[in-house]
Amino acid sequence: YVQSAGWNMDALFIPQDHPAREMQDTFYLDNPKSLELPEDLMETWSAIHRSGGDTGSLGWGGNFSNEVSQKGLLRTHTTVNTIQHLAANPTDPCRMFTVDRVFRKEAIDRTHLPEFHQIEGIIMEEGANLQMLVTTLKTFYAKMGYPEVRVRPAYFPYTEPSLEIEVKWRGKWLELGGAGIFRPEVTEPLGIQHPVLAWGMGLERLAMLVLGLDDIRQLYISDLEWLRNQPII
Repeated sequence: YVQSAGWNMDALFIPQDHPAREMQDTFYLDNPKSLELPEDLMETWSAIHRSGGDTGSLGWGGNFSNEVSQKGLLRTHTTVNTIQHLAANPTDPCRMFTVDRVFRKEAIDRTHLPEFHQIEGIIMEEGANLQMLVTTLKTFYAKMGYPEVRVRPAYFPYTEPSLEIEVKWRGKWLELGGAGIFRPEVTEPLGIQHPVLAWGMGLERLAMLVLGLDDIRQLYISDLEWLRNQPII
């Protein structure tokens, strides 16, 4: 769960002044306070962020701090592990699916927890494109019990195009995840050879819909009688 800000954010072209990187949104660690990263890797990320490197992008401009890149934190998404796998295997086509724990400094309320689980799917292969992504999303959500799916344009720093996924639930459209194709600023510096399709959603939110809950905290209460009466999903 412990990662560097470099792999968690810089590798995904999230600018170093992005609000998601602030102390109030991310669990930065005192131990380890920093994680050493290769100098050449940080130089590559620096060039990408400042001017786009050799990708044809303009980058974000401004400064890039190696110290910020090496800060230790609790991962805010599972994509930090995915991108490291792709970087280690940049030429091998793959299809991956992950369900694992992530951490964000959220105030606890009926829809937010500081610790939750992310569902993530990745396809990296020659010829992967937007049509494949949309078809995969519709198939995936149909198997989750939502046959009516639509996608809308969205924005994420590390994908282009980016999509917001909505499903029909109780007669209304409900946002239930995000998706997109990794930007060249993410893939090219790491030598990734093929287009990368990605999508993700929160497991707890899906469970809330299936179980008809209106408070995410109900998923973690120690009420054995309530648990016995819930269906297996």
